[in-house]
Amino acid sequence: MSISTARIRAAILGGVAVLGLAGCARPVAGTPATTPDPPTTASQQTSTVVVVPTVTVTPPATVTVEKPAPKAMTPCERMFAAGYSYDAAYVAWVDAGTPLNWDADKDGLPCEQSYGEQN
Repeated sequence: MSISTARIRAAILGGVAVLGLAGCARPVAGTPATTPDPPTTASQQTSTVVVVPTVTVTPPATVTVEKPAPKAMTPCERMFAAGYSYDAAYVAWVDAGTPLNWDADKDGLPCEQSYGEQN
């Protein structure tokens, strides 16, 4: 039970107690005796309390995810990814003038990092 609900109930019950005591006076001689109304109990008292919650809606923060720039592919990686055979890559290497950067281990065979060791 919240504090405000408890205060409302206490105020209602306090008012019932004061009103109930006012009707409990002793009869005075010479006045007709009347039957007092039965006392009202707290269970007979009903009250409706409407509580409207305060709702604050905050939209979610916008999250921006930056993708790293794609790594530049070597000629061998591009040919391998495109589905060319090792023989086609070797011919392309020869046609390009046998550049040294195609032969990582310097054994005279290009594109072995993409296609695997060649004999």
